[in-house]
Amino acid sequence: MNVELIFQDNRIHRFWNIEVKGHSYTVYYGNMGEEGNSFTKEFRSDDEALEEAIKLVNVKKQKQRYILATEANWEAFKFAGKMIKEFTGTFKNHNAVKISSQGFQADDPFVIDKLEKLANLPHITDLDTLIIGEWKNCYEKDCSEIVEKLIQLKDIFSGLKHLFIGDMNFESCEISWIQQVNYSGFFQHYPQLETFGVRGGQGLQLGILELPKLQHLIIRTGGLDKNVIHSIGQSSLPELTHLDVWLGTTEYGGNIEIQDLKPILAGIFPKLEYLGLKNYDHQDALAKALHDANVLNTIKTLDISMGTLTDTGAKALYKNERLLQLKHINCRHHYLSREWQQKLKEKFETQLINLKDAKHQKWCFVEVGE
Repeated sequence: MNVELIFQDNRIHRFWNIEVKGHSYTVYYGNMGEEGNSFTKEFRSDDEALEEAIKLVNVKKQKQRYILATEANWEAFKFAGKMIKEFTGTFKNHNAVKISSQGFQADDPFVIDKLEKLANLPHITDLDTLIIGEWKNCYEKDCSEIVEKLIQLKDIFSGLKHLFIGDMNFESCEISWIQQVNYSGFFQHYPQLETFGVRGGQGLQLGILELPKLQHLIIRTGGLDKNVIHSIGQSSLPELTHLDVWLGTTEYGGNIEIQDLKPILAGIFPKLEYLGLKNYDHQDALAKALHDANVLNTIKTLDISMGTLTDTGAKALYKNERLLQLKHINCRHHYLSREWQQKLKEKFETQLINLKDAKHQKWCFVEVGE
């Protein structure tokens, strides 16, 4: 068992991890971005070590307000393992750099102007992490100029490994209004990418990805077009370990059926450890499709949170014995009865199944994030 927890507020960002090996566990703790400390405790048996570790995790979550790392709003303070720093004209290579246009401030430079300034700074070839936030008029204008500028600067940003485009909350632009673009001609200019993520599904196209080093792929939408899923299913991503896709709902333009997910569920990515198929309005059908999914042979975390999971889907999960080999199952934001919540908690206790945010409305709605 290996559990990663974090504590986050406006001032403090701490990590707390516990790893059980045999009849001992080791705890690692400290502030985000620092090396931290650790200690190891021995027990009389493997079962006792596991039991005590689970108790300790529950104490951290219930009394000390830690949450699972998979639940964290990472974009709020951290990306690709690095602390985010808003670009203000200087560059420090140990931070992730975020560039945004600040709302409706007339005197605030455009993102492309800030990219030019960033590109002219000393040691910029050391930049490996870049987040693009809000751009001006993002509710009606796409990010094509920004993508074109990144292509123009590809030689200067040759060290770039981690890229996210569209990191903004609903105050800047509601997720279903964010205008994305066709990235099919972009990735050939950044073949070294290890992380790529976007927020917003309007106009989003990926094309067939040929990224030999990509480990993390993040697609966050209120409703995703099936062509994007088809592109992912046909892509060559031999090093992919983390796939986080917000499938969304028909009300926001989503049109994905279970059959569109079959290549991913078949386990086409041999190194995949985290599979997130989230905020889906057919989550019960997905729960059933997981019964014969080969992807369960490789992943450690299954994340089907933010969706419309009901007792029908809960029954399918309960009957799926292969889920017992996972390390974590995330079903946060659901429509389960108390009876089925209790059944899942008991069966998947070792997996620390997350059943927070139970909803009891007559109609089921997906979550689309802030």
